[in-house]
Amino acid sequence: MKRSRIRKISNKHERELIRRGKLRMELADKYGEHCMTCKDENRDWRGISLSHIIPLSRGGKTTKRNCLLECYPCHEKYEKRPELRR
Repeated sequence: MKRSRIRKISNKHERELIRRGKLRMELADKYGEHCMTCKDENRDWRGISLSHIIPLSRGGKTTKRNCLLECYPCHEKYEKRPELRR
């Protein structure tokens, strides 16, 4: 019997994905479906993503105070160097 190549996610990871989805919807309802960094000047066909101001890898949390809706060009710009955001 072959094993499936699809890897199951943990319950913790699943809860985090649900939390991010709800937060993205809340931010979109409150501020509109546009980039909060460039106000859609750089927006392209890839749309909007949820970005962390302080990355999870540096101790940031998935909260309203630590998240933004950003277009992919802005997300890529600040993803590796969040200190540029300040």
